[in-house]
Amino acid sequence: MMNGKAKRHAMCAAVLLALLALGALALGLRLHDARTMTAQQEPIAAQDGRDFMQASLTYDPGTRTLRGTQTLTATNRGGEARTEAVLRLYMNGEAGASVSVSGVTVDGRSVSCSQEEDDPTVLRIPFDWAAGQTVEVGFTVMIKHAQMDAAALITLPALAVFEDGAWRTDAFDELADPSYAEAFDCTISLVSPDEAKAAFGGALIKSRWETGVGETLYTAQMQGARDIAFALCKGGAVRQRQVDGVLVTAIAGGSATASALLARAQEALESLDKAGFAYPFASLTVAQADAGREDGLALSGLCALSAEGDRETLLRRMTRLVARQTFGVLVENDPWQVPWLSQTLASTAELLAYRARKGEDAFYTRYYEQIEVATRLTRPHGVTVGAGTDHFGGDAEMTQVLRDQGAAMMIGIEQAVGEEAFLDALQAYVRENAGGIADRAALEAALDAATGSRWDGYLEDELTW
Repeated sequence: MMNGKAKRHAMCAAVLLALLALGALALGLRLHDARTMTAQQEPIAAQDGRDFMQASLTYDPGTRTLRGTQTLTATNRGGEARTEAVLRLYMNGEAGASVSVSGVTVDGRSVSCSQEEDDPTVLRIPFDWAAGQTVEVGFTVMIKHAQMDAAALITLPALAVFEDGAWRTDAFDELADPSYAEAFDCTISLVSPDEAKAAFGGALIKSRWETGVGETLYTAQMQGARDIAFALCKGGAVRQRQVDGVLVTAIAGGSATASALLARAQEALESLDKAGFAYPFASLTVAQADAGREDGLALSGLCALSAEGDRETLLRRMTRLVARQTFGVLVENDPWQVPWLSQTLASTAELLAYRARKGEDAFYTRYYEQIEVATRLTRPHGVTVGAGTDHFGGDAEMTQVLRDQGAAMMIGIEQAVGEEAFLDALQAYVRENAGGIADRAALEAALDAATGSRWDGYLEDELTW
């Protein structure tokens, strides 16, 4: 039997062990909270310059369904009264996926809504919207995504583009990226069971593990988005790294693939920056996903691509997608009619980043063996760098024309005016059109100003022959 002194020692030891256990649990929870790095720590809110979207969702991986609410704070900046707002529900364009919206309100008042019969990606919300008026549009959303081998890509409903006195409601096109919208700011919260990993185009600012519940609450945000995009992966792996102030996240089916994507993303960011194209956002997410495109898919702050191919092939593909965050998201273009303004300029940036990595000799070897030869290929009538998506027979043809032939067209300008003037022109184009939707005239103006020469004739010949 223990004497009194021994009992006191044993009791003290038990208390100490309990405190240590509690301390270890608390430390473990803090480490769990800190396991995800963050960016853009200061929360953003609605401001006068851009529309603002808030989303709050819960994910059920068993049914692959997200349910929740969205609130859009939007201003009629068109100068004339409108009679409706139009949302684009792009996930309806994906096979095996669906989006439904219900319970729509405008400034707290219930209103009707209807999806177009021939295009269910178009949702019309009728109400009187005076010029300059700011309204708050709220609705309940349910999204079911398709079964995917790797990550599933999710895009939430967003306001359509109002252009030339009408809402743009182009039919969903498998060759056109679903990101044509005015720039807006957004925040999103997502509750997901721990069996599913999530990664966001916007910067993840909080990740809290719910002890004993088996769920994670994510909070993310992004300024200057064209869409709200994130990736979900059942099981899988997420890897993160800070690269020159940019939070880079990779999500994939396994840890080795996630690490490879993360490494290629870092190389892409560094080589583009060295070539003069600084990444425009606080965060970048790369997802292993079937995007249905040879080069992958570029959404706001998110790149989705296959992880197949050797290291150099994957790096080039990644670099083009990262460059499209500048040429296609920061500076948007009409993706149906002038896709070259995104894909060709991004391919040009990738070539210049390749030169920054490999040097002049390697650059010219690749240029003349792989790129310039594309200008001499015979193509069907109407298939040119300047063609709209309806002229191309498929993704492979469009990718080769816009990537190789288009890059050769732009490098031709660089060879004529020199690297410095050419880079000045592209940087001016980005600077003067950031947050807006640019066209060919905007690029011509930047080229003319930086080089002191007119390029409309050259571009006319290259884009329309």
